[in-house]
Amino acid sequence: MGLLPLLLLLSASVKQDGTALRSGCAADARTVATLTAGTPIQLRFALSGESVPCYKVAIEMDGKRVEGYLPSAAIEDLNSFDKLRREAAWVTTSAALHAARGTQPLAALKGASGQSPLPASAKVILAQAEQAIELGQPARALALLEPELKKRRDPALLALAGVAAWRSDEAKQALELWREALDAAPNPGLEQLYKQVQREQVNDQSSEKLYGVRVVLRYDSGTIPVDTARAMVKVVDATYARVSSQLGCAAEEKIVTIVQSREAYRKATDAVEWSGGQFDGRIRVPAMNGQEMNAVAEQTLAHETTHACLAMLGEWPSWLHEGLAQKLSGAALSPAAKARIAALAKAGQLPKLEQMKQGWSQLDSAGARVAYSLALAAVDALYENFGSDGVRNLMRNPERLAAVSAELDKKLGL
Repeated sequence: MGLLPLLLLLSASVKQDGTALRSGCAADARTVATLTAGTPIQLRFALSGESVPCYKVAIEMDGKRVEGYLPSAAIEDLNSFDKLRREAAWVTTSAALHAARGTQPLAALKGASGQSPLPASAKVILAQAEQAIELGQPARALALLEPELKKRRDPALLALAGVAAWRSDEAKQALELWREALDAAPNPGLEQLYKQVQREQVNDQSSEKLYGVRVVLRYDSGTIPVDTARAMVKVVDATYARVSSQLGCAAEEKIVTIVQSREAYRKATDAVEWSGGQFDGRIRVPAMNGQEMNAVAEQTLAHETTHACLAMLGEWPSWLHEGLAQKLSGAALSPAAKARIAALAKAGQLPKLEQMKQGWSQLDSAGARVAYSLALAAVDALYENFGSDGVRNLMRNPERLAAVSAELDKKLGL
C-alpha cells in the first residue's frame, strides 16, 4: 500500500459530543463545525503519513453538504473502512495469470476431437512466456507468443498473450485477444478479468506519456501538471537505481507507472471510492487535481517502486514485501511503535513471520497497524543481523528465507 490519500465513500458516525470538524488535520486548524455524538458522516479519504491518522469527511448540515477533517479517534466504525480499503478489487499479475491458465487449449475442448493437440513446442513457448511475465518482461512474453499465434489462434495462447499485452499497458490489444479466446473457449475467470480491464480502459483518462531511463509514465494531463509528471519520472528512475543496487533486481523493460485522478481510480475499481499507491504489475498512484511533488508523493512512488523491484525477483511473503517497501522508501518505526511491538512480543501476542505470508486483508485496522509495524521491525532486524550484503544475498537465494525468518523471530522475541 502507498502513502498517498486513500479514498473510500463509507458511512460512519461521530463518537463524542463537541467534536470539532476542522479545515485541516492540524490540531489548531480552523473549526468548520462542532458535531454531536452519532452525527452521520461519510468518510472520503484517509491521509496517511500524518502523526495522528486523519480523515476527510462529509456531513449534511441544514440541507447543505459540509466537508472537513477529523482525527481517527473521533470516528466510529473505522474498521469497516480499512477492511474495504484493503479488499478493494485490483487486478494483479498473479490473478491475471491464474485466469489465463483456466483457458483450455482448443484440442481439449468438448467437440474438438478433430483438432490437432497443442504441440510440445507451443507448450514450451507458453511456459517461457508465463515465466517472462512473472519476471516483469511482458514485452518479451508477447514477442515469444506472436509467432505461435500466426500458426494457430489457440485460446490458451490468446489468453496468455492478452495478459502480456495488459502488463505492457496495451489494454486495447489485451481485450481483443481475450475476447477472441473467450469466443473459442468460455472461461469464467478470464471473463471476469476481461470485464474489469474493460472498465478500467473506459474510465482511464491518462493518455499522456513520458519516458525515463527505467520508467514510462502514463498520466492524466488534466490532473497532473507536466512538471509534476517529469518529477515523478525522475523519482521512479532514481528510486529504482537505488533499490536495484541494494536488492539486485534488473528491469529489462521499462516499469509502467500510471497516475490518474481519484475519480478515474474510483470508477476503475469495484471499491466504491478509494485510492492509494498500488503495484499490480504496474505502479499505480492517484493524484489530486494540480498535484505537485512533495515528500509524501515521493515516498509513495519509492514504496511502490520497491514492490516492483521485489516482483522482478520472484515470490516473496507479505511481511518482507511491506517491510522492505517501508524501509527503502524512508519510513522508520517511531519509539512508540517499537515499544508496542516489544510489549506485544513479550506478551506472546504477535504471530511468527511464517504466519504473515498472506491474508492481511482480513486484519482489522488495529491489526493492520501492528502487521506493518512488525514487518518494518523484522526488516530492520534483517539489516542489523545480516547487513546490506546479506539482504542482497537472500534475494539471490530465496530458499534461505525460512531459516532467516526463524532467526528474525528469535531476534524479535516472537
